[in-house]
Amino acid sequence: MTALRLAFMLAATSLVTAQPRTPPGTQPRTPILSTIDVQVLAPPAVVTIAGERQLVYELHLTNFRASEVILTSVEVLDGDRGTRLAAFSDEALRDRLGRPGASPDLADRRRVAAGLRVVMYLWLPLPAGAVTPVRLRHRIELDTVAPTAEHVIVESGLVDLRQEAPLVLGPPLRGGPWVALYDPLLIGGHRTSIYALGGRARIAARFAIDWVMLAPDGTHAQSDGSRIANWYGYGADVLAVADAVVVDAKDDIAEAPALPAGTPPRVPLENVSGNFVCLDLGRGRFAFYEHLKHGSLRVKAGDQVTRGQILAALGNSGSSSAGPHLHFHVADGRDELAAEGLPYAFDSFEVIGAFGEIGAFAKGERWAPAPAGAAGTRRNELPAPNVVVNFPK
Repeated sequence: MTALRLAFMLAATSLVTAQPRTPPGTQPRTPILSTIDVQVLAPPAVVTIAGERQLVYELHLTNFRASEVILTSVEVLDGDRGTRLAAFSDEALRDRLGRPGASPDLADRRRVAAGLRVVMYLWLPLPAGAVTPVRLRHRIELDTVAPTAEHVIVESGLVDLRQEAPLVLGPPLRGGPWVALYDPLLIGGHRTSIYALGGRARIAARFAIDWVMLAPDGTHAQSDGSRIANWYGYGADVLAVADAVVVDAKDDIAEAPALPAGTPPRVPLENVSGNFVCLDLGRGRFAFYEHLKHGSLRVKAGDQVTRGQILAALGNSGSSSAGPHLHFHVADGRDELAAEGLPYAFDSFEVIGAFGEIGAFAKGERWAPAPAGAAGTRRNELPAPNVVVNFPK
């Protein structure tokens, strides 16, 4: 054997013995996979709707891999008890996902490309009699696509719920019937409209309602409904929901006499609310009244108002795709877009009926009378989506 061949064999033996080996009796380490970032930007809140507690919040899911992932299931767990509160997969999962800034008609929003984010909008009923959770945890399952297909389970950290109870308010309008138009899962609706202002993404209108007045026969306008003056609610008194201070008010946006034909024109963000009033309700809570009639405001910034006082008239200014209506919501800041929407309740309203879904109103369909178990006076609640109510006169 030559000296060169001997040296080569010794070197090869040295390389083999230098490789790490799993000690006897131990398991190989689980491969580490970088997948998604899970964030809850606003604390989950509980609000009572039609006698049922609803848990409302959003999950922001960002794909940090260099390739696509496919979300397969999301479980919501009580963070302290470990009990499952809800689970979503397949269509139920897909229908609760939105891609901010992207077209709402994506083929499958469960597929998240490299570097992109989806938002899951959660509006969960809590079982009657069950203890309201203090903290939440999430278990998310997904499939990776490349370089190899892997099924991954991501366990998120604990998320604290908002502990402050919803503020109970007086009615923003008189009499009725009024329909409470909103859909908590409508992509592009109030609930899913995210604005990134000042370096932070927020949903100011998380609990917003568009209030439209109806006639007893269910119609919303007399004769020609394209003329805003023919809508029954146009010019109705808009009322202070509590003793408060006016912190902002705007009354300089004119209204077109008729609704636009076809797709409404785009409105700059600074004008989307139209003419509006913002009330400081105290303790970091602000009430917003939007799309008010031009020239109708009776208050200005700095005025103190009392519950039931007339603030302005219902109108159709700004970005108002539903026709003359009152947009009302409560948020944690005085900027109508750069604030987080907060839950609230009305102290009293009478439920008399409902539309089956929000599209039924847009199609001009008749609302159905409420069944015996759902009709009647509701107290200290938020109205359910698309119910028809009377407020005290």
